[in-house]
Amino acid sequence: MSDSPTPRGDKRQRTRRALIAATLAVVEERGFAGASLEEIARRAGMSRGAIYSNFADRSELLMAAVTTQGMTLDRDFSRPLPLKAQLRRFAENLVDQLPIAAGTGKLVVDYQLYAMTQPELRERLGEVYARSFAVIAGRFETQYGPALGGRAHTLALAVQALAMGFVWQFMLTPREVTPAAVVEAFEALADGMASHRPPGPAD
Repeated sequence: MSDSPTPRGDKRQRTRRALIAATLAVVEERGFAGASLEEIARRAGMSRGAIYSNFADRSELLMAAVTTQGMTLDRDFSRPLPLKAQLRRFAENLVDQLPIAAGTGKLVVDYQLYAMTQPELRERLGEVYARSFAVIAGRFETQYGPALGGRAHTLALAVQALAMGFVWQFMLTPREVTPAAVVEAFEALADGMASHRPPGPAD
């Protein structure tokens, strides 16, 4: 009985995983600046052509490798919950992910610092964040509409900034970043947005 053929998609995913693993290994040894495509391809046992068949360029490969590391936050704000409960739920998920973020924090920080020195990579990273903010803002707008104090995009940006701030602070002073403090901060953000209503036509 012959083995069933391997789906083409599975082979592509294995190739991508192998290239990402090789990228992370090379970055660990040589840093982002020293991670050449030639060395990554050699480490993966492939050609540069295999890289370009799976990733547009070096920047996309580096970004794909970094995004496999670190925490996985649930940014689905479409659940039918009051804003305070919505942000409390997000905060609790963030608390659970903080130890994971601390374990891979240096890699992510190094990548962000490197991206700041590379205009193309920085622009691409900015585009990724912009798309994320647009999606989250859309969910906030759909959920809360006129009842939301301030712009939905501002809230999306604040959620991201507050979360990343806690990640960085946790890496520096983990004992200070208690679960209660994280939840309290996000609840305060929800209260602040709820208490500052946009002025109505009669105001």
